[in-house]
Amino acid sequence: MWLRVRKSCTKSERSIFGSSGEKMRSERNTAEIKRNLAMERRNSSSNIKSNSPRKHKSFPACVTDILEQVTKVCDQQGQKWRGTASLRNNELQHQLDNSLFCISPDRRISRLNQIQQFRLLQILCDYFKEKESESRGNQYSYFEAIFCGREGEPILHETRISLLINLCSLAVQYPCYSVLKHIAQWLQKIGSGKSYAQQFVSLLVDHYIFIPEDSNLVRRFLYKYLLPLADEVPDFVPYFVVYSVTKDSLRHPLFKVLSHWLKGSRSDSFIACIKGAQFLAKHFTSTSFPCMVVYDCVVGGARENPLHGFITMLYSNWELSIPLEFGPALEILSSTADYSTFNRDTLCYHLHLANLSGIFTEKDLIDALGKSQYSILKSLQHKLLKS
Repeated sequence: MWLRVRKSCTKSERSIFGSSGEKMRSERNTAEIKRNLAMERRNSSSNIKSNSPRKHKSFPACVTDILEQVTKVCDQQGQKWRGTASLRNNELQHQLDNSLFCISPDRRISRLNQIQQFRLLQILCDYFKEKESESRGNQYSYFEAIFCGREGEPILHETRISLLINLCSLAVQYPCYSVLKHIAQWLQKIGSGKSYAQQFVSLLVDHYIFIPEDSNLVRRFLYKYLLPLADEVPDFVPYFVVYSVTKDSLRHPLFKVLSHWLKGSRSDSFIACIKGAQFLAKHFTSTSFPCMVVYDCVVGGARENPLHGFITMLYSNWELSIPLEFGPALEILSSTADYSTFNRDTLCYHLHLANLSGIFTEKDLIDALGKSQYSILKSLQHKLLKS
């Protein structure tokens, strides 16, 4: 009897609460699915963190791991890397901060000592050299992901560029020319907005040109590592030509390098690149060219300067709205003790060419000689005006 009642009740319950029970089961299933999804997200997040080299691997293993991650992310994005959210992928950039650049918690210095920093540069050279068999687009996407992912955050971005500048110097000697190709491509993209090109060139001059004369034979010939750049990285050469020649860098090794690059028809393409970028042309005409003239006058012209022919040809070949400037050369010769001894005939020859080309007339010379800062040239006034 109880069973019958119970069965009937159960049946009744089913009839009365059937729809309600199904609803409850559906809600329980939905809740269970949500719990599973939440668990999966936690596990996924845990996996990302567990893959973070900073937590589980020390240097240099952490660098190898994060470079593999860069390759993986870039390969997934393909050629659409630039301009997508992936470039700003916070997780990837955070891992780069911690595991490749090894930035301290205050985000201002590196946790690596000098030996480790040099090892990091070697690893990066090996990485980019290994990728040289891939397309240029793929290679540049790796470069951009590593060095350009924090452009809107000055401190973190400058940390990346500081490492890149040192990498550029090592890549010349390693050699890993693909790094310089990526740098040249990046410099072309950013244009004149930053002084990064000057910083790259300045360090190369420090490392390969400013070598003490009493150094050993190997160090004195370090400049030879720069010679292949004209063939291997022609897009980088115009930046070096423009920014390497300063009042303080007028040394024979530099002009050996420049003469190697700028001889023959090859010089035409480099000068065309300089003329094509107004900020490069402006710096070349106002700083590089006058300093070249100074060096030519100090060493004695064609006999000692392998770049003499190139410099003198510029007077007639430079046809641009931004004219060559000759006045700064006179100012340097007059005011800088290191260059106070110069070949008078060479200077007169340059004055003659400058006058013929219209960039420095006789009136300009008379005005210059009347200024106190050109007093050292006054003793040559008759000879200079006669030229």
